[in-house]
Amino acid sequence: MYPAAPASTSLDRDRARAIVAEVTHWHHKFEVFPGVVTPGSYDPGFLLEKLQLPKDMAGLKVLDIGPSDGFFSMNMARRGARVTVVDYRAKNVHGFGAMEQLTALDFDYRQMNLYDIPASDIGAFDIVLFLGVLYHLPDMVRALNIVAGLCQGRLLVETEFAPALMPGVAVAQYYEAASLAGDITNFWVPNRDCLFAMVRDVGFKIDRIDSWGTRILVDASPGRTAKTEKMAYAYGLLPG
Repeated sequence: MYPAAPASTSLDRDRARAIVAEVTHWHHKFEVFPGVVTPGSYDPGFLLEKLQLPKDMAGLKVLDIGPSDGFFSMNMARRGARVTVVDYRAKNVHGFGAMEQLTALDFDYRQMNLYDIPASDIGAFDIVLFLGVLYHLPDMVRALNIVAGLCQGRLLVETEFAPALMPGVAVAQYYEAASLAGDITNFWVPNRDCLFAMVRDVGFKIDRIDSWGTRILVDASPGRTAKTEKMAYAYGLLPG
């Protein structure tokens, strides 16, 4: 289903299990070392298939925003991509650091808030993964505008959405406190029309969509026309 873990390493399986056990919480459930599966609650293998990433990613620059335990970062690195990661947490606060140690793969890990990316030297990327992050952000439009500015190829956005919320009208529902799934980090859930409109307004065209339950995947690329001035007006970026 996805690339297997390397067959040989200097670590033995017992030590690998001990490293996995040192992580307080795993979200992703995946084989992080031959014969060692993390105790996550979410198996992301099906989503990897839905992304339709190239089997050979040699030479591609990829950005993984909010990577959690690094399942997707790991798989792209194994396919030859140069992977940059952005997360507001230190790598050892979640499973990413353990994954990096157990796979011996190299990543450019940037601990920063997504909204701080414009002030960094992070560069531009052929593929940007923005998976399971959008509805955790208080300003969805600003976030998408920042992400779009980093992408020169494929932008893959996967998020919670509201399929039954006013179809045909671009709206989003705001969730107060922890009223969505008991999680205080959830803010906005857009409907399909709202998500598509935001993606277009940051200068991207939608090439492919997939949805299941209350989740949706948008596969987009830069549009034929330049990004509208709307975002520049919104965030004070017009020249004086």
